[in-house]
Amino acid sequence: MNQPKNLDSSIEQVNIKEERGISPLWILPLLALCLGGWLVYSSLMEAGQRIQIYFEDAQGLMAGRTTIRYQGLEVGMVKNITLSKDLSNIYVDADIYPEASDLLKENTQFWLVKPQASLTGISGLDALVSGNYIAILPGSGAAKTKFTALANSPAIQPNTTGLSVTLRSKDLGSISVGSKIYYKKIPIGEVYNFKLDHKTDNVRIKALIEEQYAHLITSKSRFWNASGIGANIGFNGVDVQFESLSALIGGAIAVDSPDDGKAIDNGKEFQLYSNIKTAGRGIPIKITLPDNNQISPNGSAIMYRGLEIGQINSLKLSDDKKDIIASATVEPAFTDYLNDGSRFVLEEAKLGLSGVENIGNLVRGNFLTLVPGTGERSREFTAIRKPELIKQDAKALTFSLYADRSFGLTPDTTILYKGIKVGSITHVALVNDRVKFDAMVFEKYKHLIKSNNKFFVSGSVSAELTDSGLNIDVPPTQALISGSISFTSEGKGYKQKSYTLFKNSSLAELAQFKTEKSTELTLFSTELPPITKNSPILYRNLVVGKVTDFNLGNDGVNIKINIEKQYAHLIQADTVFWNYSGVNVEASLSGVNIQAAPLMSMIRGGIGFDNIQGVENKLGKKWKLYSNLSEAQEFGKIIAFTAKDSNAIDKGTQIKYKGVSVGEVSKITPNFSSDNVYVQARIYPEYVDQIAVAGSHFWVVEPSISLAGAENLDTLLGSYIQVTPGSGKTKTQFTLSDQPQGDQLISYTLEALSRGSVKVGTPILFREIEVGEVTDVRLGDLSDRIIITIGIHSEFAYLVRENSVFWNVSGVNMSIGLSGAKVQAGTVDSILRGGIAFSTPDDETLKPQAKAHKSYLLHKTAEEDWALWNAAIPNPNK
Repeated sequence: MNQPKNLDSSIEQVNIKEERGISPLWILPLLALCLGGWLVYSSLMEAGQRIQIYFEDAQGLMAGRTTIRYQGLEVGMVKNITLSKDLSNIYVDADIYPEASDLLKENTQFWLVKPQASLTGISGLDALVSGNYIAILPGSGAAKTKFTALANSPAIQPNTTGLSVTLRSKDLGSISVGSKIYYKKIPIGEVYNFKLDHKTDNVRIKALIEEQYAHLITSKSRFWNASGIGANIGFNGVDVQFESLSALIGGAIAVDSPDDGKAIDNGKEFQLYSNIKTAGRGIPIKITLPDNNQISPNGSAIMYRGLEIGQINSLKLSDDKKDIIASATVEPAFTDYLNDGSRFVLEEAKLGLSGVENIGNLVRGNFLTLVPGTGERSREFTAIRKPELIKQDAKALTFSLYADRSFGLTPDTTILYKGIKVGSITHVALVNDRVKFDAMVFEKYKHLIKSNNKFFVSGSVSAELTDSGLNIDVPPTQALISGSISFTSEGKGYKQKSYTLFKNSSLAELAQFKTEKSTELTLFSTELPPITKNSPILYRNLVVGKVTDFNLGNDGVNIKINIEKQYAHLIQADTVFWNYSGVNVEASLSGVNIQAAPLMSMIRGGIGFDNIQGVENKLGKKWKLYSNLSEAQEFGKIIAFTAKDSNAIDKGTQIKYKGVSVGEVSKITPNFSSDNVYVQARIYPEYVDQIAVAGSHFWVVEPSISLAGAENLDTLLGSYIQVTPGSGKTKTQFTLSDQPQGDQLISYTLEALSRGSVKVGTPILFREIEVGEVTDVRLGDLSDRIIITIGIHSEFAYLVRENSVFWNVSGVNMSIGLSGAKVQAGTVDSILRGGIAFSTPDDETLKPQAKAHKSYLLHKTAEEDWALWNAAIPNPNK
């Protein structure tokens, strides 16, 4: 029997080893776990401190987008916005970054920053770009995580780098926080606080002067209220003081410092005077006046080159009763002119055939003119009359003029340069069959007398027909009556003692040297305007060249012009040419605009030019010729308004900013689909960047005359569109409003059984102070009541509490009974305009401020004790 074969012997033996240690595959989960832990730790560290801030409303807040900033640096972010459990306000959950957690103290303040515009200024402009944000002002004390936001930004704090001063006044007047302090009409500081001093019953006003201007305030500085308008009417005339529009609206303080003051310490106290006159501002001087001077003892002006630099404060006799002494003050800026060589000239009224001077003095009295000189400092002077001044002016330049006849000229004939008196004729005589005129030119004008001057008679009407047209010269009335002499200033200095006097300007021009080679230009027009060869080229009605030739070109006419060399500098990169021939008439409801070219260009045609920015003025190397000035000015930015109607505006209606025209209406068309009108307007180019931008507000200004007063009387001859400039991106579509841009109104609802005298615009009164107005009056949905919507100015919204009571104070109420007649009447204003008053009970706990749109009952009359309620309501804005 065969033995079975061993199968295991043919199988190769395998060595099995047991693997020990951790598999490399576990490395990936471990790395993922570490990375997740690091991300959690980083998220917790970056989240920072979670806080809660309570706001009155959520307007302008957005979770995840509204940032918290400290001095412009982002230090936190709003995460959630939640309504409080008692529904009285809202609170936001915000994270403050770890590096800014030290800002969270007991007295830390938060407030919402958003763009705001009012008559006194514009704030929060940075929010236009980045959106609304929450500002933080660090406090002190223990750490805190719950805060109540301020309704407005806190009052400005004094800058430690500036100079702080205290002003003492009997009353506050129109001064408020933020009112500017002006030195020579330059803002150098502002008011940051004020309070009532109960000990002295005065108002103490805190102001901060910027560090760079701190040296201007000295121990002799005088501060006065420069707000509003002051007027003094008397037999000596009308004295009106009006500092500036911003001072009129927002209040302002002016300051002046004499030259002998000393430096002051921080916190120095000054008296705030009510006006400039009571401040005694300026350098005090004494002036001895001649007899019969007709100087007013209260405010007569001291002038220099047409500017008022001082005034007379009082008049009195000298100790020996021989002289009249005037006490006056002069602005410190002119202290260098108060020296021994300076003279004060008495300016008197003059009426006669030779002319009229200072006719206004017949009403307001004479005044003094300062003629500066040199010498040692002086504070005492003697005033002289004009004839005496001429005698004293020994440095005047004298020379002679010769002519074949006298032309009717006499001594005292005026010598004019460009219409300004620079001298006179002192003597006329016949010398060797020629007429000799002795002439005198005042010292300050003697540089005008040069070697090639041409003198000519300018005191008569002359007419000449030349190749350029009809030249008519009509002198001023004074020169027409008494005659005058004019001249041209040519040459390199005074070299002659005598000159020839020509009969007229044309003969003088013939004697002038011919100008050198002129500048030639080529203009292009689609068709030939009404011009010929030698037609004048005018710059602001001054002839500076002529047309030399014209010919047909490609698709138009090429016009060759010649500009005289002395006027070549007028041709610049932004020069624009237009046809300046004939008369252009534009008529509209806003008036008739007639533009007439000079007579020379009306006869022979003409081309005008000027430098206007933003106009396409060239076609290649040729200058473009516009058909008229209006077409040349059709540039800038075309914008459009949507308006309810066009009753107060028409084509040509001006668009103005603070009285300056910045554009005009060019087209008005009805929009039947939207039941309104479409107004197209053109903004002048120099104002496009400020006006045609987002945020600009346009409204129609119309006259308003009623028993309560009159407004906008400057629009009686025609309405205009007023604009408040914006600061956003370029925009061309706007809404034309009928009201200026105002502050925010908080709306509430009143319910009454009848309308009574209530209407839109009826004032809302609190203690007889107007704090709002009626914005809408309508019938209730069930016709069982009248629904009146009122708007309260945001600064007074805190006065409206949940338990406030409203009643009608319009007109006169009368009740007659057995006990007699009882009459109740409001103020005169409430009788004329009507009014709604409200108050809050003082016999119960003060309720929270009412939310917007809360509804109240409007009582027809008030109970006797309502007007006596005196509930204390703290102002959260202070």
